[in-house]
Order: sequence, then structure tokens, then C-alpha cells
Amino acid sequence: MPSLKNIISKLCHSPRQDTHTPTRPAVSPALPVSSVTAIPAAKKAVKSKKKTKTKAKVAKMKISSRECNGDDGEIDDSHSRSPSPDPAIETWQNGMAMETDAVTVIENKDKLSVPIKNDVEQNSMVKLASKLNGAVVSLKKAPSKEKPNKDQLFVTALHTPNPFKTLATRKESSPSLPESLTSCLRSSLFPRVPPYLKFVSHDETVPLKIPTAIQKHLKWKLTTITPIVVKKTLTNSGFRLVKSECDTAECPQEETVDWIGIWGKHMKSIMFRAIKDGQKMNHFPGTFQIGRKDRLWRNLQKLASKYGVAEFGIMPKTYVLPHDLKILKHDWEKYAANNERWIIKPPASARGTGIKVVSRWTQIPKKKPVVVQRYVSKPYLINGSKFDLRLYVLVTSVHPLRIYLYKDGLARFASVKYNDELSSLNDRYMHLTNYSINRLSKNYTPNEDFAACEGHKWTLQTLFQYLKTEQNVDINALWESIKDLVIKTIIAGEASISSLTKANITSRYNCYELFGIDVLLDEDLKPWLLEVNISPSLHSASPLDIHVKGPLVSAVLNAAQFHVPRAEQAGLPYDSRLYTVYLSKEERDKHIIYTNMEDRDLYLRDILSTLTPDDVRHLLQAEDELTQSGALQRVFPTRHSHKYLPYLAGPRYYNRLFDAWETRYAEDREPGVELLRALCDMGYHLQTPGVPLKRAAAQQLDRCRMTWTRRRRPPRRGPPCPRSRRSGPPRSRSGPSLPQGPRAPAQTRCPARRLSRRPPRCSPAPSAAPAASPSPSPPSPSPSPSPSPSSPSSPPRTDLNMNECDEKEQC
Repeated sequence: MPSLKNIISKLCHSPRQDTHTPTRPAVSPALPVSSVTAIPAAKKAVKSKKKTKTKAKVAKMKISSRECNGDDGEIDDSHSRSPSPDPAIETWQNGMAMETDAVTVIENKDKLSVPIKNDVEQNSMVKLASKLNGAVVSLKKAPSKEKPNKDQLFVTALHTPNPFKTLATRKESSPSLPESLTSCLRSSLFPRVPPYLKFVSHDETVPLKIPTAIQKHLKWKLTTITPIVVKKTLTNSGFRLVKSECDTAECPQEETVDWIGIWGKHMKSIMFRAIKDGQKMNHFPGTFQIGRKDRLWRNLQKLASKYGVAEFGIMPKTYVLPHDLKILKHDWEKYAANNERWIIKPPASARGTGIKVVSRWTQIPKKKPVVVQRYVSKPYLINGSKFDLRLYVLVTSVHPLRIYLYKDGLARFASVKYNDELSSLNDRYMHLTNYSINRLSKNYTPNEDFAACEGHKWTLQTLFQYLKTEQNVDINALWESIKDLVIKTIIAGEASISSLTKANITSRYNCYELFGIDVLLDEDLKPWLLEVNISPSLHSASPLDIHVKGPLVSAVLNAAQFHVPRAEQAGLPYDSRLYTVYLSKEERDKHIIYTNMEDRDLYLRDILSTLTPDDVRHLLQAEDELTQSGALQRVFPTRHSHKYLPYLAGPRYYNRLFDAWETRYAEDREPGVELLRALCDMGYHLQTPGVPLKRAAAQQLDRCRMTWTRRRRPPRRGPPCPRSRRSGPPRSRSGPSLPQGPRAPAQTRCPARRLSRRPPRCSPAPSAAPAASPSPSPPSPSPSPSPSPSSPSSPPRTDLNMNECDEKEQC
């Protein structure tokens, strides 16, 4: 009868291997999938006396079937993202359903446990926490006995999924930046989040001192419209301005330098697919939906027809010609008795180009694409002059929507005093307030002092101070009405921008946008929306302009939150996991549940009960962003911004998440920040799902030409076919067609020519229909119909699917 030792050796192919005890639990749902390290298979036993004694002790123990299969199971788990749970996994999974108000931390010498208060009501979302699968993690090497320096400690804390005992824990403060990097980087509020680059003012006399390992990667792509104040800010912040042979808006695929930021023109939505991870651009796809005057009016009209003119009647009545010519004619006759004035604008222009005020029907262009708008004939006047406001609005995210309003701005006055006589309608210096127009007037007076109420350009803060002291205007009420107009303006294009961003952007890191919104006040101090500029002028020709636009640029770049690019030499790189757009199954389930809730009180009560890793990533970025707002006031989301949620195109999960977050923590943000710190400290925010395989199809836009080209038919290859497809004579290209005989049956076609076509070099998009297989089929006795240009089998003449490469083009 075999001994117990022999039975165990047969069942267990190799002995158990001693491993180092980690400071974190060996199995934790908080660790990222990409950081998973499979426990290695047991090596062959080394013959020694010490090992023999250990084996003898193990042989006398009762071994369960689970312990015997431990090594094999660990090998199998290395190929799986979701290993089968053991008691340690179940303990941590049960602890994931947490109440955000109470998180206690207990630290022991060798392990860390988090007892969590779980007194929430039983609902479907509590089960989501137990579905978060863990990942088996083991240390690759034993802890070093040498005491690491501060720089090594900081880098290890950011990028090690299971740090050693010497690293900071949740009871201690999070790792701080080394002194050599504090001048150029700012640390996040949360552990295991890479630091952000600092941007200093344009007028700094001493540029930032940046280590060479980081500075050589700070490259900014110059374009023809990069403002001077932006260039000075970047140069003082340690960036190197680089150029290429072509503009990114024209041919982004021709880039030869790895830039991390660009301030350029708006591109077509599909061009945004060429932006790489770790790069930022100052635009979102689809912002022309509010940047064009005709699109802006159409989008506002949809909301006004659904929610009423009282809510969305923020823009003067507008007509898009020639489509609305009949409607304009009807309204023209209606207001003819009142000598109504109308203003004509091109749909997509700036700086007052093509704008004029008219009062006669003969002055209206009937076929030219323009917008005709009712003229606000009773504006609010200061010193007898008409003026408008230039507001600067920063959007850092569309889904979820985050809007910042710059607290300062410009008040631009007309250079000629206003009167409403019809004879003065041709005076552009009286009725138009654009700086590009009025600076050419002989009456224009520049203002060199930003605090003075003189000249034809004031700062917004100076204007508000004048209205408060001289005109007894309620500035707070006026500012609230301006914020309401700004939010509704962005909401007008949110649906289209969000849709195009989702279709063309694969990282939430890539985009931010600064808008210039022009507002006119009427005699009742009601703000009227005039237009939205997606590339507002940052030209600083006077001390007043520099005073307003200089701090604006540095505030915008700091709020955009740039990371050090991915480079081994940098040591503190951008982490793409923080900005992934992909969701796990549990996260998708939570989105579905809370998106379908109709009662706000329901999601306010439960949506924060179980935070997913994706929730934590969104919340921590918003909290880091809020610390850099400064002169930028966040107007959405706020504690009271939930009244705008019904105006969005359908319920948005992330907007509801931030609504609940602001409702709970707006008055005191520290408990919420501490909760996120506790989750980030154990790497919960870095748990991301795998990238779908269809991602590879979108990647081919980085290799293929991104230009709208006409598809050419591929050349016919192979030997000429000895048999003709048509029995009749050939058809002439010019002149009348000759009579044709019946077409030959399908079996008489040349198979060599059909099989000799080369496949395209780039694989088609996943949505494209698969090509027909050339497998043989039984011949049909009936003649096949002639191919039609509209037939699905014939190749299109124009390449409308930009996910496919032309067969003739080099990828």
C-alpha cells in the first residue's frame, strides 16, 4: 500500500512554493487588470535537508483537493482575467458595496483590511459590487533592504500595483513630489495618479526649471493661428514649440514629431481619430453645431419648441435663407408697420465680416446663404453708446458635461453714439460693436488702463463695478442670468457634440475647448445671445487685453490638466487607463439601471452607494480639475444645476452621478475627497476592462490617408480573358450606342480575371459588409442582369467610409 507521501506527490505534481507576504491582500478587486501577474508555477525542488524537512511536514497534513490543484489552477488563471474566487476574494468582494459616508481604515503589519459599513437598502445595485472579479497578484521580487530615496519612492507609489511596506499607506499622507519637480509639476489630490504639468503666466521673467528628462518631451505643435500670448505662456512653462511641413487641420497623418498639445483650427470630426493617446487639442468634434449661426439657431429652435420660448428664447428671432425665405416674407409684412430693423450675417464668419443692418425687403439676398435676424433696437446704453459682452467659456468634458465661465471678459463699445433713426442704419460704427470694425473708426479711443471706465473697451469686472455704483444694477442677478444663457447655449449643441465625440475619440484625455460667446444687453438688462466663436481671438494689442487674456490662457491650460508624455526617461508618465472610455459588464449594468430611473430621488439615494472604478476615475479628475479653476467659475455641474438635466438629449448617467456627488459634497468636499483617496490608494481606479478587438479597425486611420478622395476602380490584373462577356460588338464611349445582343450566361465569364484582384492593403471597418466569397456555385441557365451603378455589388465611386483605405493608396 503506497504511503501518504506518494499519494500526495502523484496528485500534486509539484510542491508548494513559499512566496513573500505582500503588504496588500494577495487578491483584491481593486487592482488593475493590466497589472496582473500570475503566480509562477512551482519550480523543481532543490535537494537540501531543509527542503526535505518541509516536505515531510506537508505530507503529514490533510490536503484538500483545492490545495492539491493550487499550482495547476494558478497556471490556468494566468490566461484568464477573472480567476475563480477563494475566501480572500469573497471577503474583498463583499466589502466593495460601501456607503460613501463611512469608510474606516485599519492597518496591520502584514495586511490591510477595510471594514465597511453596509447598511444600505437591498436593491439591485448592491449585487454589482460582488460581481467585480479580482486578480491574483504576487510580488516579482523581494523587498529591497536598502532604503529608497524620495524620487524612487514617489515613482514606485504611482506605478506599482502592489507597493512594499516602506510606501505610504492610507493612514499616512499620499506620496509627495520631490523638491526637484515641484516647480514644474503639481501633484494630484489622490495617490496613484500621475502629476500634472504647471503652466505659468505669460509675463514671468524667469522660465520654469524643468529636469532634462522631462523637458525634452515637452513639445507643442505650432499652427498658423496659435496666439502670441499662448506661445509666451508655453515658452515660460518649459515647452519647445515645434513645426511640421503641413498644418494638422489639413493633413494630421503627416506628423513627424510627438507633440503633446496643439492650439489650432477646428477639424472635421473624423480627423480627430488621428490624435494619439497623451495628446490634447483645443477642440471637440462637432462644435460647429453652435459655432455656425444657422446651426446654433436650429438647435435652439428644437429646444424652444419642446420646452417653450420662455426657457430657450435666448436668441433674437432668426431666419436661415434661402430655406426660410417664405417665413421671413410673412413676418416681414407683419412687422412692416413698425419699421422693423433686420440684421444680415453670414452663417460662418467672424470679426464682423459681411454684417449689415437693413430695413427694406429689396436689401435681403434671396439666394445667398445668410441668416437674417431681428435687430435688438432698444439696447442698454452707457454714455449713449451701444456695447456687447465677450464671455470666455471653457468646456473640459461633454459627457459628463463640465462648463467653466471666466470671471472676467471684455465689454466692447460702438465708436459712434447710438440712435434708432432709419437714416443711420448704414453707419457700421454705430450699430456694430466688433472691435475689428470700430478700431478703424476715427472716433475710436483705446483704453490703456484696465481699471478705468474710459475708451471703447472695458474689462467685464470694470463694467460690473460701474453698473453697481453708477447705475444701481443688481450685479448678482445679472451674473446669474448670464450663467443661465451660457449653460443653455452649450446644451443646444451637447447632443451632436457628444455623439461625434463618442464616435471619433477613444480617450477622454484628448479634448477641451475654449468658446467666445457674444452677449448683448437690452434696455431691461436681459442678455441676448448673438453668436458663439469656436476660435475666439486672443490677440493682445493693449495692456487691457493682456490683463484679461494672459491669466485666461494659463488658467485654461492648467484646468485642461496635461500629463508628462509616456516615456521611460520621464518617470512620471501619462496613464491611459485613467481616461479609457471602455466599460466592464458591471459598469454597463449600473449605467443601464440608473439611466432608466425616472425619479431623481431614487438615483440620488443609491447611485453613490457602490462606486465602480469608472465612477472613481471621473470623480477624481473633476476634483483635481476644480482645484485649478481659479478665475474660472464652474457653472455646471453644481448643487443647483440639476434643473438643466431634463433639457439634455435623454438621461445621461455621468450627469446624474455628478448631480448626486454635488448634492452630497458641494458644501463640504473633504469627505468625498477622502473617500476617493482611500479607493485610489488601493488601486481601485486603475481596474479597467480590456480593449475590444474592434479597436484595431479604428487604429488604421493612423496609417491611412485621412483625405476625402474619389475612389478609383482597381486595375484589372492577370492575363486577358479569351472569352468576351458580351456576345455583341463593343459599346462606343461617344456617339449613339450600338444594338447589343443578349448577355452571355454567368458560366462563360472568365474566372481568372475574377480571382486575380488583389485584396485591399487595409482591412475594412467592422461595420463594412464582408466581401462575397469566390466559391464556385452551380451555373444558372438564365442570363444575369447587367450591373447597375446603384447595385450593392458595384464599388462606390466616392469613398464615404473613411474607415476603409483605398486599394491604390499606401497605408
